[in-house]
Amino acid sequence: MECIETERLLLRNFKEEDYDDLYEFLSQRKDEVFEGYPGITYENGKEHLAYRLANDDFIAIELKKNHKIIGNVYFGSRDFEAKELGYIVNKEYQRKGYASEAIQAVLDHGFSEGVHRVFAECSPKNECSWGLLEHLQFKREAYFKQNVYFHKDKDGNPIWQDTYVYALLSK
Repeated sequence: MECIETERLLLRNFKEEDYDDLYEFLSQRKDEVFEGYPGITYENGKEHLAYRLANDDFIAIELKKNHKIIGNVYFGSRDFEAKELGYIVNKEYQRKGYASEAIQAVLDHGFSEGVHRVFAECSPKNECSWGLLEHLQFKREAYFKQNVYFHKDKDGNPIWQDTYVYALLSK
């Protein structure tokens, strides 16, 4: 992927030296209800870096001022010139406009490259996530009941969650 530059950010592929920053923001989500990383440790977290190094769909969000990786955008290819959008931002850097700035730049780049539709899924309980999507002009298209789980209860049964689906079409 080519590097995308915004006012405050560099959006680029992950590098080996990004691991400590990646682990920092992933480990903040180890007990997260919506999409956590349970059981993540400093040692096994390296698998997440290896996956990102081998996959251009994950875009590192780097602060220009200090070169810290504060999150990532997932922009995965789907059928019919569509992309799936996902995002994680370090909790210390949330609510500062970084996610919005990064996602808008990725969307602009994707649409300029021929992407027709971008969709994202999130929990109806995750108001910050769907609020961000609505701020970026995404439209809610669906509400799926108990269609996904990220965790299991103590007996190994899935803890089902509902999902909103949002989408944005090229201009």
